[in-house]
Amino acid sequence: MNIKNWNNLKIGYHIEIIESKNKSLVGIKGKVIDETQNMWIIETEKGNKKILKNGTKIKEYWN
Repeated sequence: MNIKNWNNLKIGYHIEIIESKNKSLVGIKGKVIDETQNMWIIETEKGNKKILKNGTKIKEYWN
């Protein structure tokens, strides 16, 4: 388990948002299914979420 900023993430990783400018995102967990320069699309239990990378810190897991 590593705490990383956004710049080394790869599609397929499972992540958890641990810090964000948008406090409602903290605690969201899921699998990264797509990635752009500025955003991840995460598949969660409640559907897909679009998360801005800027101002967001994550834990990543490779399952």
